[in-house]
Amino acid sequence: MSAANAPGVLSMAGGIPAPDSFPVARLAEVTDRILSRSAAAALQYASTAGVPAMREAVARRAGETGAPVGPERAMVTGGSQQGLDLVARTLLDEGDLVALDDPSYLGAVQSFRGAGARLLPLPTDRDGMRTDVLAERLAAGARPKLVYVVPHFHNPTGGVLTTERRRDLAALADRYGFLIVEDDPYGDLAFDGERLPSTDVHGDRVIRLMSLSKTLCPGFRVAGLTAPAGLIGELVAAKQSSDLQTNTFGQHVLAELLGDPAFLPAHLARLRTLYGGKARATAALLRERLPWLAFDDPRGGLFFWCSVDDPRVTSDLLYAHALAQGLALVPGAPFCIEQDGSRLLRLSFATLDEEQRREGVSRLATAFDKARADAH
Repeated sequence: MSAANAPGVLSMAGGIPAPDSFPVARLAEVTDRILSRSAAAALQYASTAGVPAMREAVARRAGETGAPVGPERAMVTGGSQQGLDLVARTLLDEGDLVALDDPSYLGAVQSFRGAGARLLPLPTDRDGMRTDVLAERLAAGARPKLVYVVPHFHNPTGGVLTTERRRDLAALADRYGFLIVEDDPYGDLAFDGERLPSTDVHGDRVIRLMSLSKTLCPGFRVAGLTAPAGLIGELVAAKQSSDLQTNTFGQHVLAELLGDPAFLPAHLARLRTLYGGKARATAALLRERLPWLAFDDPRGGLFFWCSVDDPRVTSDLLYAHALAQGLALVPGAPFCIEQDGSRLLRLSFATLDEEQRREGVSRLATAFDKARADAH
């Protein structure tokens, strides 16, 4: 991220939402209203589990996108990454096994390893985690405590876990006793507007991490988490010893914004149009200028997951030359656990405008030519 923020560098690296996606005018209205009506509460300490109105908003959104959940099973976290960290620190002991896609979200890999867990990498494809392979590993004796999934527009691969695989995953959780950690920051960013229900409609052994960073804004660091009733108290206690509470003011602002039933559908429709247009324009440009780059068109989310179709050029070499040209991207290897990521890379299409997009792709074309020359 530091390289991506350097002067003159165009970034196709981080999963950063487009600044013009933020609902600035509505946030300004709500902020003024809160400061004039309830400033004392919004600027004060709050419950570790979250401001009641925000817990209700989390529970309401969980029910709209999955199984019904009461606010007593919801809590507010400082971004979904904190939710992931709380789950890892609370539920995992040294040596416990966690199953996850390979490749997988780097923040999850780091959290699980930081908690002392062993990782069970599973193959993944366009339809998400290969639950048939998970079933084989379980039948052979593997006993994960957690199975981690990004069900929509997986980071980095872009896969979407199918309804059949969600059903299979829930059935395996019931049979073998593991918990499913469903991390879903991109579910509302389907370009066609279609969103599959959470895995929790198929079983009750699901912890949901519900980010608002990609759909509203990341600056408030406010996210939701829902969990089975027997776990939520442990997670709240772990949060209390970590940071006491999540940003009170941000909770008040977002709870009021989400309390307007007309706001979110219209806002999400605008985001799908915005990011869908960026993805299509980027795909056309990549195919026109970079015939050596292979990828599937994104169906949602913020990324292209690409492979370099030249055995002489690794993604690390391409990354170094791209940075020298003033373009930041992410090589594939850090996402990979056992899979060979040496010719994979992730490109974000979210933040560049049309002029920057053309310039970025031009810099990537130059970087490839220099990397290929170096490889001889």
